[in-house]
Amino acid sequence: MTSFWSTRVLIGGAVVVLSYGLLAPGPVASAVYALVAASSVIAVVLGIRAGFKKDTTPWWFLAAGLTAWTAGDVYTGILENTQGGAPFPSWADAGYVVGYVLVVAALLVARDLFGRLVAPVDVLDAAMMTAGIGLASWVVVSAQFGDTPTSVWLGLFYTEIDVFVLVVVLSIFLRRRATTVTLVLLGVGLAIMVIADYGSYVWSAGPALNLVLNMLWLTAYVLFAAAAVRPESPPPEPTFSRRSTGLSRLALMTLAVALTPVAMTVQLARGVPASDWGSVAVVATGIMVAIGAVRVWMFLQLLGRQAQALRESATTDRVTGLATRNELERRLSRRLATDPWVGLVLVDLHGFADVNATFGYTDGDRMLKIIGARLSDAVPPGSVVGRLGGDEFAVVAGPLDEGSATRLAAVVRAAVTAPIEMRDMRVTVDCSIGVALRACDGSGTGGAGITTAEGMIQRAHAAVGEAQRRHPRVAVYDRTMETDQANRVRRLGELEVAMRSGQLELFYQPRLDLRSGRVSGLEALLRWRHPVDGLLGPADFLAGAEATSVIGVLTSFVLDRALEDCAGWRSAGLDVDVAINLSVRNLVDSTLPEQVSEALARHAVPPSAVVLEVTETSAMTDPTRSVITMTALRALGVTLSIDDFGTGYSSLAYLSRLPVQQLKLDRSLVASIVDDEVDRAIVASTVDLARRMRLHLVAEGVENAESLEMLRQWGCDAVQGFFVSRPVPVDEVVPVVRALDAARV
Repeated sequence: MTSFWSTRVLIGGAVVVLSYGLLAPGPVASAVYALVAASSVIAVVLGIRAGFKKDTTPWWFLAAGLTAWTAGDVYTGILENTQGGAPFPSWADAGYVVGYVLVVAALLVARDLFGRLVAPVDVLDAAMMTAGIGLASWVVVSAQFGDTPTSVWLGLFYTEIDVFVLVVVLSIFLRRRATTVTLVLLGVGLAIMVIADYGSYVWSAGPALNLVLNMLWLTAYVLFAAAAVRPESPPPEPTFSRRSTGLSRLALMTLAVALTPVAMTVQLARGVPASDWGSVAVVATGIMVAIGAVRVWMFLQLLGRQAQALRESATTDRVTGLATRNELERRLSRRLATDPWVGLVLVDLHGFADVNATFGYTDGDRMLKIIGARLSDAVPPGSVVGRLGGDEFAVVAGPLDEGSATRLAAVVRAAVTAPIEMRDMRVTVDCSIGVALRACDGSGTGGAGITTAEGMIQRAHAAVGEAQRRHPRVAVYDRTMETDQANRVRRLGELEVAMRSGQLELFYQPRLDLRSGRVSGLEALLRWRHPVDGLLGPADFLAGAEATSVIGVLTSFVLDRALEDCAGWRSAGLDVDVAINLSVRNLVDSTLPEQVSEALARHAVPPSAVVLEVTETSAMTDPTRSVITMTALRALGVTLSIDDFGTGYSSLAYLSRLPVQQLKLDRSLVASIVDDEVDRAIVASTVDLARRMRLHLVAEGVENAESLEMLRQWGCDAVQGFFVSRPVPVDEVVPVVRALDAARV
């Protein structure tokens, strides 16, 4: 229905225009002409009143302009039918002049969803082209209407305003702003109107030409009416071609300016000396010079803004406001040349891609901005904080030695991993931190200092790779890390072959129940019998796998193999469970509960015999999806455990809402409870907390009898560590478990 009335106006108008062409000049033809012109005014008013136009101001200007034109047409028709013609100028010209001014006003105030249709630069360009074409028009007009100055200046006004309106309309089309049928109808109507008007003053009038011009003007009125009664629809996003728009605009301006010497040449050829060219040449030339100066000033302003934007984009990160990678490297290079104690602290966020996937890129950028601000506040004055790209930050600071660098890294890590409020929840993002020092290579033996920013960044990256395997995840570069980093990259490429060729196997570490003194379960630990590097632990290859889709395949392998082994132990009479570690990527995998369910059914293992362990940090990286996945796993009947508890920064209030039944206290706290009073207090209070929350507490890292006895006295439920048993191959599990049960540690 949006084009119902518009289509009928176009069809009816075409019929009327063609019929007009068959009429003989006279009162009937003049009446038809006046009726069509008046109908366009009525159509515009009806379109506004019917609510077809959202921005009514330009349409009221157009209605007023069409009214003035119609009045001029009616007056001209009366003179033609009563006096045989209309003089030039006449009172009709007052209506035409006012009409042009109002139509130009309508163009200048018109807007769409993306701003004004006619930009200030379009007005200046149109004015310059108009002034340039003015001299050429004047040559013709002065010959056509040379009897009085008034007729010459009025004819010059009409030709100039016609050129101005035509150039403005062309600029709208060239800038791809005429994106709706309404604007196309208006633009074509205005173009036809001004071209016909321009032709009426340039070409010699005759009956046939007058009929053609009148039909063109009537066609323009019909197009105005059709545009007015067409409801507006939202314009599509404009497709902007800088190349085509710039070249077209340049071509028009070149043509306009080139007409000035052409017009002067014509005048000279006609024998008119330069002294007799009059004020038109002076005014037109003055206008062109003035507008040209303004355009040059605007162009220089634009270049200045673009140069400033380029400088800022080269030195300032758009998201965080920190230094960009290039700027940080430049400032690091400057420090390296003068400061022998400068250091680079590189921060690599964990699981940030999952934050983007969960909350969206807008919230992800907000998190990066918050982390960047925290880093700026945490580092010493004079430090340079930058974003290397993606989820990597870096700090250039000094003076730093290995001790002060480690302390700074700890401060930075605490700032980054503190909880962040995201959509009414607290989210924690873990990180690994690598440090490279100018003064030494981190080995404690001195050595030649690095002198290039690229070398410092490369060493910091190597330290990050090492930090990913440590607790806490902080490492200062030493020379062995370069080899380790290369090995990790190589091993990641070999991992899929290792799975297919049987190089991966599971070792199991027993978990001792302190109340019964018997083994209650075993933790599955992945090992890789590498044909060159020997037996590798998870720290040697899992960090790279967790950053790729390989971790999903590895988890399926471990899950299937561990349940198969558990089924064998239970058949042998061992009443034990098996604990399997999950990564953050597993927690956001909606298919994980189905995989676990199928594996339980395939190996006929009861859900109560399976413990799935997730780290505190991985559960908090994407709390929404993590809770959904963990709830679905809990519904299967398996036990959920928080591994490495005490190393993260999660809210205990939020942690209490996770569907878990077990906590595994991190070895970094347990190992020192005999000698460290603070750790002893933390562990004792955690045991009490777990009991109050009705959670089963397992202490990892028990290395001696004193630690085990302390934990037993505090009421800890179970322990795991080298004092109980080291991880053993699957074929040693049964004898080791039976020996521990018999010993009743």
